[in-house]
Amino acid sequence: LSRSQGVRIPSLGSFDVLPTWTQVGHEAVIIPRPVFRLARNLAAVHSLVEDQDVLAGNKELRSLKYAAVAAQASVFRQKAESCIQGTVSLLSHCLGKGENVALVLRDVG
Repeated sequence: LSRSQGVRIPSLGSFDVLPTWTQVGHEAVIIPRPVFRLARNLAAVHSLVEDQDVLAGNKELRSLKYAAVAAQASVFRQKAESCIQGTVSLLSHCLGKGENVALVLRDVG
């Protein structure tokens, strides 16, 4: 993720990296912090409380490029999109059953 642009995955949510000031000894340093915001429709369907940690207002969210994901995975675009939608569907199903879910995204942030 670039510092100026977050990524939105339809029906799942938005990912971004926000600068966070942290005190290290006598010095304040900026540390990039990955932030995820669950899609409103997914939160509403499962009566989840949205985290108030909002993305910065000047940040632009771009939609996930399924073609780029497919190229990285060496699969057809339709396969990549189907896999992502299947993962979102499984996540929604698990949330609906009240299960604890950990969605690990490698190389985010």
